[in-house]
Amino acid sequence: MFKSPLNHLSVMALIEGSSLIALVLVAVPLKYMADWPVGVRIIGPIHGALFIWATIALFVTLSRGQLSPLRSLGVFFASLIPFGGLWSHRMMRRQLDAATIAAA
Repeated sequence: MFKSPLNHLSVMALIEGSSLIALVLVAVPLKYMADWPVGVRIIGPIHGALFIWATIALFVTLSRGQLSPLRSLGVFFASLIPFGGLWSHRMMRRQLDAATIAAA
């Protein structure tokens, strides 16, 4: 399905980043402002599993040499803040697109 570990990580950054946005901007406010904690109970564990999956994908990508250690550190820290995963996804897509153009 994925052409490379970097492609897989790029998709995971997008999905994990979106789950963090849903958790922080939808579920947590509903929990505290509307007294509706069900969203956090559902989205929280899903986001946690996606975060672990994305972190494993990051280590695989780093171990295969497709990201530098410094850029990998940036991707990891970006995954800790809302919208950071979207930045990571865009950065990795640019790298993948540049590699595709260079190979052609």
